[in-house]
Amino acid sequence: MHLTIGIDPGLHGGVAALDHAGTVVGLWPMPVAGGEVHPAGLADLLRSLRCMDSHQDIGRVCIEKVGAMPKQGVASTFKFGTGWGMVRGVCAALGASVVLVPSPIWKKRVLLGLPHDKAGAVQFCTSRWPTADLVLPGCRVPHDGIADALCLAEYGRLLEQRP
Repeated sequence: MHLTIGIDPGLHGGVAALDHAGTVVGLWPMPVAGGEVHPAGLADLLRSLRCMDSHQDIGRVCIEKVGAMPKQGVASTFKFGTGWGMVRGVCAALGASVVLVPSPIWKKRVLLGLPHDKAGAVQFCTSRWPTADLVLPGCRVPHDGIADALCLAEYGRLLEQRP
């Protein structure tokens, strides 16, 4: 059996793992240290998923394919791109099969009939997985980066089910 991992690569992003049946295995905010994506923390998280169950391994990692956004400064674009590269590098170092998915693609497939924004992702996740806790300790609102990661994992799981 394989796990499908979804990663929203921003500093306020998240990581989500689904099993082959679509059951949530885990949800985490993006590991961050010193105001940057923490590659060692992400690597430890992904390694721990491999060790959870000897009958499961990471089958696919779906990472949101991102680019520069309009009116975003050069420094913030560079910082974001560095974090995105660290996420890709960690996955490559662990030998994970990576699929880069532009947001319009996964949103079209997963968020059927819902707004294609952060609120739509949260709405989909709370409906599809009502027991999944998207609200982090000390917070009052759902973590939209984790919701996006969970949607990316669902997209990857649906890819595996295609004939």
